[in-house]
Formats: sequence, structure tokens, C-alpha cells
Amino acid sequence: MTGEQTGTAADRPVLPRPVGDEDERLTGAELRRLTARVRAHNLPAQAGRVAADVGEVAILLGFVVLYAWGFGAPVREALVSDPVGLGLGPGLVQALVLALAMLAGTSVAWRLGPAGLPVAGVRWWAPTPADRAGLASPSVVRSVLVGIGVGLLLGGFPAALLGVGLAGIGADAALGAALGLVVVAGTGVLQVTGAASGNRLGRVLDVLLAAVPVAGLGLALWAPAWGAWSVPWPVPAGLALVGGAALVFWARGLDQLRVGELRARASAAMQASAALLSLDSGGLGRALGTGPTASRVLPWVPRAARGPVSALLAADAVLLLRTPAALAALVGLAAAGAVVVQMPVLASGIGLWAVLACVGYAGALAGARGPRAAGENPRLDSLVPLAARSSRAIRVVWPACTAGLVLLAAAAASEGGQWLMVAVPAAVVLGAAAVRAAYRGPVQWDVPMIATPAGAVPTGLILHLLTGPDLAVLGTVPLAWAAVSGVASPTLVVVQVACAVGAVLWATHAKRTS
Repeated sequence: MTGEQTGTAADRPVLPRPVGDEDERLTGAELRRLTARVRAHNLPAQAGRVAADVGEVAILLGFVVLYAWGFGAPVREALVSDPVGLGLGPGLVQALVLALAMLAGTSVAWRLGPAGLPVAGVRWWAPTPADRAGLASPSVVRSVLVGIGVGLLLGGFPAALLGVGLAGIGADAALGAALGLVVVAGTGVLQVTGAASGNRLGRVLDVLLAAVPVAGLGLALWAPAWGAWSVPWPVPAGLALVGGAALVFWARGLDQLRVGELRARASAAMQASAALLSLDSGGLGRALGTGPTASRVLPWVPRAARGPVSALLAADAVLLLRTPAALAALVGLAAAGAVVVQMPVLASGIGLWAVLACVGYAGALAGARGPRAAGENPRLDSLVPLAARSSRAIRVVWPACTAGLVLLAAAAASEGGQWLMVAVPAAVVLGAAAVRAAYRGPVQWDVPMIATPAGAVPTGLILHLLTGPDLAVLGTVPLAWAAVSGVASPTLVVVQVACAVGAVLWATHAKRTS
């Protein structure tokens, strides 16, 4: 054989394996800045946008201060305690507002995640080797600023409303800001350490939220009335130090955030923002994770079904019992109604009717888990061999019962036995209003808008929001008459019963579809 012999594989040159250079790898902050530059190139910033946003915030805060200043005197007169020295004092109002705000803020921060990425960031940034701390740091700053700002408002506004001096308003506002920092930073620590995984913390927070009005009711009935107070400055200073330490620990643990958790938080935040933009309370509840959390509660309830009617009632009862947030809301609403009627201006007259209608309707909404699920998925009613009107009429039962429990608690606290006979059929009206709201369907955006000096008003959205409350207001007019007059005559009871029947017929009306 002639020619040159080819070399073996061992004689061939070995090419170096490509290795990434750590100096050329983009950090999280550099990746965000690069993305921001591309976005700014595609969407040039408008001149004066920052100044306009700051001006809007300043104008909003000015209106809040003016409202607090203008309504302060009537509110202070309304909160005058009874001659015995017991009741709902201004100091108790301040404490309840701060406690409810702190627990509600903790619940929202835990469910939405104080640190996270947008949906696009989870898709494009999270798979890269960039550090999570650099990617999520803007959300940390934003969450801290929101927590401090909301705390300032919720700490200083009640103090200004109740007539505390300027120094006291500043101290209470500082207390609210420190509590907001502690809430956001503490929730962030739980997020990065994984100590709040699962739904257990959410159930605990729901129970604590319901316990605040209960504690307020006990203090309003059996404790001396508190005057308006302002905390000493060392208290917010100490809380600020605790919140600062938690913030440092939280910031150092951002690299421990997992992609799955970031993806879930981003999806929840997007759903919540969309629900807020469209004023969709149901969508907001789903985004905050207030759905069923228990897999099996009272197994004898499903066994009680013996037919279509009992099966529908049992299904709605199981759905309600599997939702601890709804049960806690019922307890909290009952206690809140009993607390509010301790105010002299709301213990009788049209103010009492406003309290009863609001808390009763809220109680009916808390008990309308089944109607809400059927309104979101119309196929559920088609699984039961009943007409659409019959299914909706049966679903009125549990919302009416929950509204009746809330009204009964308010009646017991206000010694309103004289209008209790009217409140029973009024609870049926409120239950029917909750069912009407559950079956109202999507917003009709094709309805023409109304031009006003403040801008265009979407008529379809307004009509959508009024579907349900309109029936609650119109159907409880006899209850308002009984609250104003203080007498529930047999004729008034008959009129309220007729309103209840009409409300059920109105709420159970189903449009025919071809």
C-alpha cells in the first residue's frame, strides 16, 4: 500500500473544553439593568412622569389629612362612652385598627410573597445563573416602602381622627410605620427560611383576624373605656430596630428562594393585581388563597344526602365547613357587628340599620361558598336534576343562616329584641342578595360609558358591582323602619316576609339561553 498512514486518535490535538468565565457572568443587578435599558430603548420615558406621580401621591395624602380633620369632631362625638364608663372608647378603636391592619398585612404579605419576581422575570431571569438577591432586591425595597407607608397612614389617621395632638399623631404614625416594617421583614424571614410553608400559617392568621373583634367586644362590654392615646417614642424606636434586624437577615437569605416558590408568588401577585384592577372580589379571594384547605370535615354531612335537594344542601355545607377562612370571617363579623353597635350613634335609628345591612350582607357572602362556586362554573348546577330556579332557591339556605347568625349577635349586643322578628326574614333577603351577587356573571364591558367631569365611568362595571347590594338595600327597608321606630309591629313583620319572598324570586331568576 502506498500513501501516508493517518494518525491515531491519540495523536490528534485535544481541544480545550469551554469553561464559563465568572468575571463575564451577569449578576442579578446587571441583568435587571440590561433589561431596563432595552425596555427604555423600546419605550422611551415620558418627561415629567416622576413629578406627576409624586404630585398625585401628595394630593392624595392632602385629601386624607383634610378628611381626617373635617370628620374628626363628628367621630369623636359618636365615640362618647356611656355614663357608666364602659363601651367603645377612642383608644380601643385605635388598638383594633392597628391589630387588624397588622394581621391583615401579614396575611397578604405571606400569601403574595414580600420578595419575588414578575411573571416574565420568573420565565427569563430565574433559569439563569444570576444571583437571586440581585434579581429580587427591587421587590424587597418596594414591599418595605409599601409596608412603612401603609403603617404611617393606619397609625396616624385614627389618631388625627380622634383628636390626638401633633406630637401624638407623629408618635402613632411612627408606631404604624415600625409595625409595617416588622410585618414585611418578618414575613420575608419566614419566606426565605421556609418556616411558613403550607397552609397552617394562613389558618392561624385567619383565626387571629377573627379573634381581634371578639377581643374588642369583650373589652367594650366589660372593660373601662380607653381614651385616645399616643405611644412613647422608645416603643416605635425599638420596633424599628427589630424590623431592621429582620430586614438584614431577610436580604442575606434571598439567594435561598426557589424557582417553584417564585413562580407561585408571581402568579398570585398577577391574579391579585388583575382582580384589584377589575374590582373582582372573587378573583382577589382566589388569588389570596382563601379557598378550601381541609380535605375532609364532618364525613356525616355528605351521608345526609337522600335526594337532589339534600345533596345540594350537603354539598354547600361541606364546602363551607372546608373553608376555615369563611368560618373565621363569620365569627369576626358577628363580633364586629356587636362592637360597632356599642357606639351611641349606631345603636339605634338609621345608623343601626346601616350596620345590620352591612354586616348581615357580609355574613351572607361568607356563607355563599356554594353559590359562588356554581356562579363561576355553571356546569355544577347541571349535575343536579333540578331546575335552575330551584337550585338557586335551595342555595339561599346557608347564606340566609349565616346572615341570621350575624344579625342575632348584633341584636344581642344592642338589646334589639324589638326588631328581632323583622331581622329573621331580613336574613333571608340578605341571603338572596348574596346568591344574586354570586350568579351575576362577568362584567358587561360593552355597555356605553358615562362622561363625567372626573372622566369616563364604566357603566357595566358599576352595574356589576351593584348586583346584589341593590337587593340587600331594597329588601331591608322594613328592617330600617323597625330600627328607626324601635317597634316591630305585626304588619311590619308581614311586609318583611313579603320582601323576603320577592327577594328569593328575584335572586333565583335565570335567563334563558338558546
